[in-house]
Amino acid sequence: MKKFAILGGLFLVAGVALAAVSVSVGPTSLVTSATAVAADSEKAVIEFTFTADAAETLSSVAVTVDSATAVSADLANVSVFMDDGDGSFDSGDMLAGSNTTVNIGSVTTVTTASNNAAGKFFVVLKTAATGWASPDSVTVTLATDGIVTSANSPTVVAVTTAAINADSAGPVLTTAVAQNTGGTAALEAGDRVLLTFGEATNKATIDAANIDTVLVLNNTHSWKDGAGALGSATWNTAGTELVIVLSAGTSVPTVAVGDTVTVTGSVIKDAANNNATGDPAITGDFGGTVVTPPSDDDDEDGDEEEEETGKNCGQGIRNGRLYKIGDSPTVYLAAACRLKPFRGAAVFHARGHKFQNITVLASAPTGIPVTDLPALPAGGTLVQGTDATVWFVTNKGKKKGFTSENAFRRLGFAFGQVKKISDSDLGTMSTDAAITENDSHPDGSIIKCGNSAAVFEVKNNTRFPFPSASVFEERGHSFSHLVVVDCGRFAYVIGLPISNVNQ
Repeated sequence: MKKFAILGGLFLVAGVALAAVSVSVGPTSLVTSATAVAADSEKAVIEFTFTADAAETLSSVAVTVDSATAVSADLANVSVFMDDGDGSFDSGDMLAGSNTTVNIGSVTTVTTASNNAAGKFFVVLKTAATGWASPDSVTVTLATDGIVTSANSPTVVAVTTAAINADSAGPVLTTAVAQNTGGTAALEAGDRVLLTFGEATNKATIDAANIDTVLVLNNTHSWKDGAGALGSATWNTAGTELVIVLSAGTSVPTVAVGDTVTVTGSVIKDAANNNATGDPAITGDFGGTVVTPPSDDDDEDGDEEEEETGKNCGQGIRNGRLYKIGDSPTVYLAAACRLKPFRGAAVFHARGHKFQNITVLASAPTGIPVTDLPALPAGGTLVQGTDATVWFVTNKGKKKGFTSENAFRRLGFAFGQVKKISDSDLGTMSTDAAITENDSHPDGSIIKCGNSAAVFEVKNNTRFPFPSASVFEERGHSFSHLVVVDCGRFAYVIGLPISNVNQ
């Protein structure tokens, strides 16, 4: 996918090179906020693209690794890779050179003797298998003369990464919530426990063979029924939530509210190979308010907020509404009968919410999980992190880039509609196919046809009208998302009016 950069609402286009060698893109830091990196892992930290009109090649790249905590032995090497053409650092990229002696506080030079023709390159830092551990932290700087070519070496703008920190802490199991999804007031088959971890896991297989040793219950209790079976254990896409559904062969399991769940062993890990920990007590109620579990794809496609807006979850909670708990400053969006936190005012306002519409709860509602997964902008929002890339948020909670300025403008979008959000929130959204100059409006677009007062949401090449402003706002939309278009240019079928609960 191609990305485009904007500055002050204008696309930046590289000018004509005045010398034989020109760094046409970058150098650019690929670590724009503090980032955790595991031992024995590679991290692309800086990228640049150079052009040459006399067959000049890349001779070397020099960087300075600075740290107050790490020593040279904590780092395995600094390498330079030539991009394989897809624009991203991956296994297909070609090694141009590597230096296994990484200096701290002074220049480390990587000689690039192969795969060094003009093109795009990545500077890659690899951490050592041993020694690299918390509180180790480094930054990497490429100086103005850090790129040397066979002739006509360019002078560039120096760039320094944000902190690259050792990741030595595994995912922490933060909550375990019992839910009455079986249907009656007794513990029974179909009831479930929602386990929430503080960071993404490896989504390890949890089944009847290992659950009682991986997720140990105190009081000699068990997740398995009298026949030694388990209903199911299913991770969400992000690997942050594990839903355990109970079965009841010959008798129900002995797991109970108040039991402590202790994560043990090395089955559940994070991407850095750190073992999960945590020992929360099970809250909630197997026999309280009946909770309707979200459909199987709620966390797969991210559209549970759209699909269940207005649904009554019990305990006074209704999907699509805003809540605070006691004196806590955190604001939550109810979605799929869970409370999702807003991590900043930017996303809050991007959804068109107003602070006076927040319901304050005396305490956390029983049986309604409070998740670490953040509330994200509604479908139809244009967002941007700390880099220059502009993304469209679909009604499935995914982000789509644009292949060109024309692809952006022909759909009626304007740079003034772009909302800034954190890189961490942006990173929780999966990336969908880019929007090209031949595409119609992506699903989730909010459009108005010329001077008509009717407002529509586009979905599956159909435009669905909003029957009222209240329905529009309840679904998390803001009129700042609206684009005015010539609907005659787009062959959209007109669908039924959107309800406040389902469409």
